[in-house]
Amino acid sequence: MIKTVAIRFFFLFLLLLSCSLRAEDSKIAVSVEGVEKEMAETLLVGLTIERHKDSERLSQRYVEKLHQSSFDELRNMLTVYGFYSAIITGELTRDDGWQAKYQIETGEPVLIEQVDLQLKGDAENDEEFESLLKSFPLAAGQQLNHNEYEDAKKSILRLAASRGYFDGEMTRSEVQVYPDKKSATVYLYYESGIRYRFDTITYPDTVVGERLLKKLQPINAGDAYSDSDVLSLRNNISNSGYFDVVSVRTLREQRAEGRVPLQITLVEKPKHLYTAGLGYGTDTGVRLGLGWENRYINDRGHRLHADARLSQVENSLSADYVMPFWSETINSIGFNTEFKQQDTDTSESQSYAIGSYYQRQRFGWDETGSIKLLQEDFDVSDDSESALLLIPGISWSRTWADNTLYTRHGGRLSLSLSGASESLLSDITFGQVTLRGKYIRSVGEKSRVITRAAIGATEVSDFEQFPSSLRFFAGGDSSIRGYDYQSLGPEGDDGEVEGGRYLAVGSIEYENMFLGDWGGAVFTDFGNAYNSFSDPIEYSVGVGVRWRSPVGLIRVDLAKGLSDTGEGIALHIVIGPDL
Repeated sequence: MIKTVAIRFFFLFLLLLSCSLRAEDSKIAVSVEGVEKEMAETLLVGLTIERHKDSERLSQRYVEKLHQSSFDELRNMLTVYGFYSAIITGELTRDDGWQAKYQIETGEPVLIEQVDLQLKGDAENDEEFESLLKSFPLAAGQQLNHNEYEDAKKSILRLAASRGYFDGEMTRSEVQVYPDKKSATVYLYYESGIRYRFDTITYPDTVVGERLLKKLQPINAGDAYSDSDVLSLRNNISNSGYFDVVSVRTLREQRAEGRVPLQITLVEKPKHLYTAGLGYGTDTGVRLGLGWENRYINDRGHRLHADARLSQVENSLSADYVMPFWSETINSIGFNTEFKQQDTDTSESQSYAIGSYYQRQRFGWDETGSIKLLQEDFDVSDDSESALLLIPGISWSRTWADNTLYTRHGGRLSLSLSGASESLLSDITFGQVTLRGKYIRSVGEKSRVITRAAIGATEVSDFEQFPSSLRFFAGGDSSIRGYDYQSLGPEGDDGEVEGGRYLAVGSIEYENMFLGDWGGAVFTDFGNAYNSFSDPIEYSVGVGVRWRSPVGLIRVDLAKGLSDTGEGIALHIVIGPDL
């Protein structure tokens, strides 16, 4: 009995050992040679033997069958690329495992002799179809590629669907191949039918009225259909800020009499929005922000914002009443009021302002026009004054970026003009212009060069009565690092900085993210605030650490002012996006 059991265990062991060896030997290594690497990889994916290369318990007979079928599979796949006379050789060997090798001689490819492309219907006079035909991806003399043919056919169908040719159909689509002649003819006949137009657009009942929503329409009933117009409508409504969910769907199945309706679904955002934020910057110290917004006071979409900003150098309380979508040319009109207290190393001020503004787009720039009545009491240097000014102003700004949180290529440019006159409710007369810019450009995969500059000029009748909030100062995180916030500028009779009529500052920085989201930077800042451009220029140099955090780039800099040997090394910390 014991002997029988032992024999059975011995044979079971041999069986398991045999299966293990056979499983090792059943692995298949497949290679394709004679064609470009990219094509070889594509051909491998299409081979049945490649898909079974890691299978276990493959019999010799089955592996040989897979090997033989590979020749037909390769031959068929090569015709996709226009090779109809390819010669394929191969061998199947076995050592520690199976090796299947295939050598391809593609031969001469089939070339397209003629592309017969015909359009009928309204698409014949469509400028977008005219552009498609001029740059059509298939042309006589090209090597035949069936994938490119399918993509070209789909480009016609996609354009037709996006332009409202909902009844269109491809009446002929084929490729006739003549392998002996190494030539092919492509036939693509498209019957577009009519181009549909938008039906009357209706909106669901919402907290804002239909009159306001119609101002967001880039289209009207009867306009020729376009997917891009539908997308613009959806984006306009979504960007209005009133709705959490915006859906605009084309009801093609309900098209009739040359018109197609749109179905619009809207879900409103909560009426009230409360915000709170905590931040830190070496210019301002700890910052606390609190905000409240009533998103829709009435069905015309009027809004009310209230904000409080608290920090070690500046406190403010403001309110804005905004009337959006004022007209086709003006995006919004608003009224605002603000109370502000500021206490820096060089000045103290307390101001009240009330005013109005408009916002619009002009030639791709954001334009803001404003007028405000400013009452400011201030102490700067040995001046202690009070001023009442009625200040009209206008500004233009533009920002472009490949990524708003961490920009590899982008910039920001702004120009602002403002002034006041003693003949218009103002204690003094002044005019001021300020130009600011920042440009970021990547250098390789990990590095960036960051430059920024600001210049400004003021003409004023009585500088001593000119409010400190309107004077130019330099120094700080976004000015000249290595110096305290607003600590640079012309000095008064008491030797204290009093600010200047002019401003010219700049910066050049090189940054390298050498360890994933961590990196470093070297920089130099230069410039000053001036009453005369013969005044001295201040310089600083520094190094910094960079971290691309989930909330934006965190910048920690150590900078040293070069102009004043007594100036120590300053620490600057800034959290936020580049632009």
